[in-house]
Amino acid sequence: MNQAELEDSNMTRAFISMMESGKRRVSKSSSKILAEKFNDKGREVGLELKLDDDYFSREPYEDARVYCSKELMKDNNRHGQFEELLLISTEFNLDDITAEIYKKDADKYLEEVNYSKAFINYSNSLGKLKELKLKELQPYVYKQMGVCKLKRNEYDDAIFYFNQAMYYAKELGSEDCFVNASYNLALTYFDMQKYNESIEILDKYIVFNDNTERSLKIDSRVLKANSFYKLGKRKEAVDDYFLIIQELSEEEQYLLAMLYSNLGEYYYESDELQESIKYINLAQKIKNRTDKMTLPYILNIKGKVFFKQGLVDESMMIMELAMNMAEEYSNYSVLFETYKDLINIYESIEDVEKIKDTSLNFLSVLDKNGIDDGRKYALTKLVEVELKRSNTEDAIKLLAQLGNAIENH
Repeated sequence: MNQAELEDSNMTRAFISMMESGKRRVSKSSSKILAEKFNDKGREVGLELKLDDDYFSREPYEDARVYCSKELMKDNNRHGQFEELLLISTEFNLDDITAEIYKKDADKYLEEVNYSKAFINYSNSLGKLKELKLKELQPYVYKQMGVCKLKRNEYDDAIFYFNQAMYYAKELGSEDCFVNASYNLALTYFDMQKYNESIEILDKYIVFNDNTERSLKIDSRVLKANSFYKLGKRKEAVDDYFLIIQELSEEEQYLLAMLYSNLGEYYYESDELQESIKYINLAQKIKNRTDKMTLPYILNIKGKVFFKQGLVDESMMIMELAMNMAEEYSNYSVLFETYKDLINIYESIEDVEKIKDTSLNFLSVLDKNGIDDGRKYALTKLVEVELKRSNTEDAIKLLAQLGNAIENH
């Protein structure tokens, strides 16, 4: 557009020249007029410019803020796009935007089960929030950092971050974040086999809290029942499972699958194998349809049932599948448990070569992902293999690695 097209009673050519040369700042009223003219001209040639009223009056840093904010509202950003936004926010010193970009990028990494990169980005976001003394997002970021650590079986770190999340959430009156962090803290203690501590947290903050949303309360009741089960109160836990099943709606399939798998494990341990398979198949059917990430746990139980039934080859095949899926979805707790169960089967059939191959593969997965949980167990099994083969020199080397693993834990 030329000056003649922009000129009208409210905007002279001299005024337009001053704006073009930078001698006159564009006011909000002038910006509105210019935006309307450019939008009209765009429509004449078939373009929808959608310039807002303040477009021409903004400073470059303000434009950068508007652009980044709009981009962050999109749901389909890729990591490369977040990197581009970081360059812009850094150039214009938009530290609050930078914190939000790191958080969004971390959320995406978490969805992709890349817990290491998610944690790094959450940590970067938290650093900016601390610098700016912006407390509102800190409980969420602390909680998510705890989730990353929990998923990597780094329990002490997870406990620290969940406690921090609870502290800041309580300070800010963020009830939702507080109870969510509390649940994850209880889950961490459960995974550490500290079942009484898990129950104590659930009772104190969630189960008897009338303000807790229904889904989280049911999750907490299931976790509490699981804790009772692990403490030997199996009948009480199973009664709770059936009671909760009756309360579930058609939409709560993931919880139904969880309870079915728990019942499958109960009947497996009670040697009621047909009943166990019935519930495992029900759980597997739901998981195949809704949530394959947690399917390895169910496959592990199924493999153990098959082994008890004497179906050794089928059992090994299913457990190997469970291990592969657990690795794919970065489910390290289930990966370790399935590895141990598979080793027990190989030991029962005295397949030393399989014990060695599986242990080496398991260690390779741990090394690739920087995971320590399970390393000592795998090295111990490899030492046993070499001693059985009278390979004293190799056994001594492995013992040195085992010593380092124990020292560094």
